[in-house]
Amino acid sequence: MGVSSFTCYSEADSIKARRRMIRTNIRSNKGQQISEFAAALVLLVFLFFIPLLDLGIMPVRFFLAQEIIASYARKLSLCESLSQSFALMDADPSLETRLIRLGGVQPKNIVLRLIITQTRLPNERIIVTEPKKIPRDWFPEGKKTPCEYIMELSVDCQIAPAMLLRYGGVNIVGLTEAVPFRIAATSPWENLGRNPITKGYFINE
Repeated sequence: MGVSSFTCYSEADSIKARRRMIRTNIRSNKGQQISEFAAALVLLVFLFFIPLLDLGIMPVRFFLAQEIIASYARKLSLCESLSQSFALMDADPSLETRLIRLGGVQPKNIVLRLIITQTRLPNERIIVTEPKKIPRDWFPEGKKTPCEYIMELSVDCQIAPAMLLRYGGVNIVGLTEAVPFRIAATSPWENLGRNPITKGYFINE
């Protein structure tokens, strides 16, 4: 008869083996937790932090653009004549340039007009979109007086969020594409006097 061989393990060896098994289980659990945390972190960034950043930057860009448009409307209302205001608006690209330099603001259409409103009943109003088109009754000393003369400058523009996310075939305003806005500013027309040479009102020249 052959004698079978066997190995004897001491109690110390058994304890070491159990410790190795415990360490192996701990390492495998930690790796699983890291992968789960990474997935949760990606979802947190895309679903919370990026929309929050977009919501924070767009109002800032809007108010900065509004401030620039308001200052430009004030500049146009201080021109000597209405013709000069429209000529300055057509020839001077500084308004568009300043809006673009804000970053994320793209002007599309700029409109200048003069709004004349009666300050007494029946509070009629007319809108003038080019020089020398004011009816005689609406002159500073016409039949419709007293009137309020207001220059209005409006800009149709697109304001982009801080980050535009691209999804295949999906268009979401404010997330994948810029948001359209119309920003308007007004300023009282200052020069209601007459031209000493032509005797006409500067506001209608």
